[in-house]
Amino acid sequence: MTRAWPLATAILGAATLVILVAFSMLPDVRAAYPNGDFTTALNAFQHATSMTQLDALFGSPADPAKLRAMTSGNTLDLFGFIPAYGLFMIAGAAMLAGGLRKPIVWLALAPAVIGIAGDIVETWFQLQMTANWSRAADCLPLVAPACWTKFFGIALHALGSSAICFMGERKRPILGALGVLPILGVSADALHVLPAPALMSAVFGVFWIALLAVAILETVRAKGASA
Repeated sequence: MTRAWPLATAILGAATLVILVAFSMLPDVRAAYPNGDFTTALNAFQHATSMTQLDALFGSPADPAKLRAMTSGNTLDLFGFIPAYGLFMIAGAAMLAGGLRKPIVWLALAPAVIGIAGDIVETWFQLQMTANWSRAADCLPLVAPACWTKFFGIALHALGSSAICFMGERKRPILGALGVLPILGVSADALHVLPAPALMSAVFGVFWIALLAVAILETVRAKGASA
């Protein structure tokens, strides 16, 4: 089973990347955001704390095309992206720790579960809002806190993975160093030191791609060892 974790991590990581690309290809998204700015709009939606911010994002009254785009994107998020990246993080933690039975795996596993739960709550309430915009003001107070729970949970998963890389039976110092970046990016954005959502996406991307690369390398090595 230990040898299966790298393969599972590689497959789930690749699936995560494919789904990420698929967001911009959704018909409703392309219709409402033809200039490729859907990700920026979605991030603003997730961080919004007032109806004034939502009016600036969707218009007043809200643009039906943009609401459809958000509904389409969040549906893919809830039923495709969250399961894919959630399982990717779990498999990755198990791969680094040498299995789910190793106690050290919880350094990454516990925050991953919290982050995934935050993302589910955030996305669910966003879907309620875009399905019935009259409910937006009621749901809005729950979105941003869930969003930050998601980001900090995922960042702490990376930090926990970093700890496993340095403290576990097998040392992976390069991946361990990269695992520190997400918590720095999220903290900088939360504290308005460097309020740049693109920076958060970049640091998560660097760590996840590195984790995927390690998984692929481990899979190839395992296959070569068994040949």
